[in-house]
Amino acid sequence: MQDPSLCSLGRTGVATAGLLLGAAVQAQTAQTAQTASTPPTAPPGAITLHYQERPPYSYTTADGQVQGLLVAPTVRAFQRAQLPFHWVKTPSQRQLVLIQASTPSMECGIGWFRNPEREQLGRFSLPLYQDRPYVALTRRNASWPASRTPADLLNDAALPLLVKDGYSYGPLLDGLITQHAANVRRTSAESAQMARMVLAGRAAWMIIAPEEADALLAELGPLGAQLQLSALPGVPDGQYRHLYCNRAVPEALIERLNRVLGER
Repeated sequence: MQDPSLCSLGRTGVATAGLLLGAAVQAQTAQTAQTASTPPTAPPGAITLHYQERPPYSYTTADGQVQGLLVAPTVRAFQRAQLPFHWVKTPSQRQLVLIQASTPSMECGIGWFRNPEREQLGRFSLPLYQDRPYVALTRRNASWPASRTPADLLNDAALPLLVKDGYSYGPLLDGLITQHAANVRRTSAESAQMARMVLAGRAAWMIIAPEEADALLAELGPLGAQLQLSALPGVPDGQYRHLYCNRAVPEALIERLNRVLGER
């Protein structure tokens, strides 16, 4: 799942940008997690990095550290660019509000897909990671037509698709979802709850990245054995996941991060 999915300077940004561009802050490889419900005061000049519990992309370990496929390249980029940051665990819809609103604090979400609507309201970095092609998560006891394309599946009213509201599944699937909106069910729930909704028959399938699928099925325990993964014929390679920052983060800082991300 978790599209999916995860920076602001504003009109007062010139002075803050100068402070940040001159800063040399040594970040740790994993930072102690905070939650959006009890947000800490950000260190002076630091960018708040928002993440969600979406193993293996991003998750909090037992000792409170933030790790994952998206976390490692993010930490590396901030360390090498010598930019201060701190982590806050934040639901995806709240992340969008913080990033797309005109706030003076610098806010970034990790792992967001790029699309034209979001580009109008925030700033994207170079990619942090590229997903493998999406698959379908369905009930194991269902008679699933594995050879049918996503277009065929979405055209079938007997096979309603469950999607996470506000998420992008890439140009191909987003277009099909819009075209067949009558056969789509939307929710603000996270991936584990979405899987339970599929099990309960509230939808026939959901779209998920293979990277997330194994962790999700393990999290569900015995319920996970009642679900199965199926390939989606014709689905291209997965999308790139980016840092998505509000416009209070100066372009100069995004460029510093991009120089590091472009080294890989």
